[in-house]
Amino acid sequence: MCGRTACTLAPDELCRACSIRTVGADGQKQYQPLAWRDHPNNQSYSPSTNMAPSRFTPVIISEHQQRGVKRSQEGEEQPPQRIIQPMKWGLIPPFHKGPSAEGHGYSTTNSRLEDVETKATYKPCLAKGQRCVVLCDGFYEWQSTKGTKNKQPYFIYASQPKEIKIWDRDSWDKPDVWSEEEGWKGPQLLKMAGLFSYWKSSEGEEVMSYSVLTTEASKKFSVLHTRVPVILETDEEVEMWLDSARVNYKEALQMLRLKDEAELEWHPVSTEVNNSRNQQPDLQQPVSLDKKPPNTAGSRFMSAWLSKASPHKSKTLVKEEVHSVKEEEKIKEENSTNPQ
Repeated sequence: MCGRTACTLAPDELCRACSIRTVGADGQKQYQPLAWRDHPNNQSYSPSTNMAPSRFTPVIISEHQQRGVKRSQEGEEQPPQRIIQPMKWGLIPPFHKGPSAEGHGYSTTNSRLEDVETKATYKPCLAKGQRCVVLCDGFYEWQSTKGTKNKQPYFIYASQPKEIKIWDRDSWDKPDVWSEEEGWKGPQLLKMAGLFSYWKSSEGEEVMSYSVLTTEASKKFSVLHTRVPVILETDEEVEMWLDSARVNYKEALQMLRLKDEAELEWHPVSTEVNNSRNQQPDLQQPVSLDKKPPNTAGSRFMSAWLSKASPHKSKTLVKEEVHSVKEEEKIKEENSTNPQ
């Protein structure tokens, strides 16, 4: 499953991070950033460390999906170009009718690779070649903690070049992070296989939306979750998935089913990410799982009080005040569990 992501690069950075190496008329090899196109109706993308479904996030599509197959003056088919544009996370079924994209009642954040071609929600997208690549820094997953009802969030991401920490912009945001000669030298993004749809409301509103394909997790990843997004690791895999004019959907799905699971890395992060309203810039950063005293109102009070207390203050007085704070917390707890 994939229900929360981080995507912190700006549009121009995303275009450079997905650069394609080309060969010019003079035979020189150089890197070319992808083009960015805004979503219809000014639905914009805003970078975030805590991206939830229904947000507009960046995806790569083939220009064939927008302009059809391009041909040269001699009639030869030209290779399709890739475009990045925001789409709404959570595919709107093609058959949905009404004035709003909301309320269709289907869970479309993810779609299962094993049976996606049998589902009425996704089969029209496959038939029309509406395949996309969803971009993100990484995604979050929650692991059940043994013996408790709590779940520990983890941030999962692609293996990174040496010295780069994808959660630490200072580790890679340098003047030479991209050049035409060397391409992108910043963090490696996750590229997840997805399907997208065009939808138009009865009021004329246009919405492009997508679903992330998932598959059964390997034994290694299953310690976190039984499902994992289908990750495209190589440019060849991205090309095959996007080029619906050359690779039909059955061949493309078979390619995904046969490919090895991606090499992923992960680390624990703060439970602040549990609430999608939290948007702190440090949500992706690693945290220690060493047990610490609970961060209660009483513990915060005592920490502040002790930091100001005189070193000659009697131990008896300290114990009495600690006892007073604990009694106050006990009374509050009893009042909350036994309302009048």
